[in-house]
Amino acid sequence: MSLHIEGLAWGHSQPGGGWRQLFKDFNLECPTAQFLVVIGSNGSGKSTLLNLVAGTLPAQAGSLKLGERSLQKLSDYRRARWIGRVMQNPLDGTAPGLSIAENLRLAESRRHSPFRLQSLLGIHPNQADLRRYQELLESLGLPLADRVNTPIGQLSGGQRQTISLVMATLAEPQLLLLDEHTAALDPKAEALVMQLTERLVRRLGTTTLMVTHSLEQALNHGDRLLMLHEGQVVGDWSGAEKAALSVASLRELYGSAKVQLSDV
Repeated sequence: MSLHIEGLAWGHSQPGGGWRQLFKDFNLECPTAQFLVVIGSNGSGKSTLLNLVAGTLPAQAGSLKLGERSLQKLSDYRRARWIGRVMQNPLDGTAPGLSIAENLRLAESRRHSPFRLQSLLGIHPNQADLRRYQELLESLGLPLADRVNTPIGQLSGGQRQTISLVMATLAEPQLLLLDEHTAALDPKAEALVMQLTERLVRRLGTTTLMVTHSLEQALNHGDRLLMLHEGQVVGDWSGAEKAALSVASLRELYGSAKVQLSDV
């Protein structure tokens, strides 16, 4: 499903007084099934953009549409019916006291009623559910199929993030938001989660926005690369133009946009 943003505006008050207008008349068109990677330093608006799309921050002006559906008047929990999200912290997005299967069952129920409390009542998977989840994890190449009854809290950070990613896509969202979802992982776990990300995004054909501080990730993944600086698009590449970029050339562009690279 395509994402269409037109005339988006958002700002906030600053400590000590004053106002910062981060987004003003911001426009973005993300076609159906496109995997868009967003880069930029802290304060450039990357995560804020995802929050505005998800509804955890209210836009002050502008239009947000997912396909033909208008989003701006919908709360975040109502948007969750069509939008999946994976956060940076592996502890977010899962219930540590519930098993892998119970977490998957809870995520699956969101396809029908993501904002109803009743969905919490049917989280206990039956034997057919357990077999389906085992087959799903095996098909994705995850070595967790024989641990579906293990509490999520007993998994490593990387394992937990792979389950968070599976959960976010299990309800077949029309839009997937990935907010630096590998930043807290070691290099081996990061590589595993990114392999799974590519596999799921391509399998489902889900329109995807991924925020990352890793220039290597930005170059090696996705169909399109967007660079933000102070709420504005300062670079937009896809196809051959994206393929021609390098880490060095991106660093030069960061410098020309007066973006600090200390956190990249």
